[in-house]
Amino acid sequence: MHVERGPLNMAGKKDPKKISSESGPQGANPYVMPPEPPGERSILIDFVLDKSGSMEAIRAATISGFNEFRSEQARESGTALMTLTLFDTVFNTVATAVPIGDVRDLTTATYAPSGMTALYDAVGHTLRLTDEYVAANHPDQVLFVIMTDGVENSSREFTRDSIFRLIEDRQRDAGYEFVYLGANQDSYVAGRAMGINGGRMLDYAATPEEARAVMSRVSANVSAHRHFAEKQAHEWFAPDFERMALLEGEELAAQKAAYVRRGEQKKK
Repeated sequence: MHVERGPLNMAGKKDPKKISSESGPQGANPYVMPPEPPGERSILIDFVLDKSGSMEAIRAATISGFNEFRSEQARESGTALMTLTLFDTVFNTVATAVPIGDVRDLTTATYAPSGMTALYDAVGHTLRLTDEYVAANHPDQVLFVIMTDGVENSSREFTRDSIFRLIEDRQRDAGYEFVYLGANQDSYVAGRAMGINGGRMLDYAATPEEARAVMSRVSANVSAHRHFAEKQAHEWFAPDFERMALLEGEELAAQKAAYVRRGEQKKK
């Protein structure tokens, strides 16, 4: 697994109107469990997950890695909501701004790779849903995690240029964060081509071990981002950023201050 910058350092007020799914009512949705009490600070995590045919080789690892990611974030303090969009030749948003503890684990029945790669349509549609939720609910942080092993080849509505403009705008004006995980590709090039800020891309080989490892590392960085408690960080996947996932209180405050100082120095 390769990170764009820095060394590889592997090492939880609900709005019931927003607990929804495009697959049908909550009771019939295999991805959503009954709601639980929320925490304090809020983050909306949009997970856009490739399930095109080429993901079959890492199907089991992707399922287990995603499920562990979801469980770890559900255990973090604060309120975490998740929008989950799966895509192959078409996209399917199976949970929209659902409390993350209520999102059901993926299984071989609900995550069955096939078809092509409608990446841009999946991202663009999820952005629309996110904008609607943010306008009504104002979460403290908004994070997109995009995981794919292939090149866009199936979108009908959105293009690379339109996605670039949308992502660039949301990063600049709304403070959204975007993380790009790419298997068997140059993730920095692919992520930047979509408008994603630097320091937020990870390469990984399309093997079960690498798929599990990249999910684990992303979860640690999402925890760090939630502890950092700002809309955006200057760089992900850096040791001083990742360390915040493990700290609390005065230690966290000191680490955050050191991380911010480094970011300010890099801008000079």
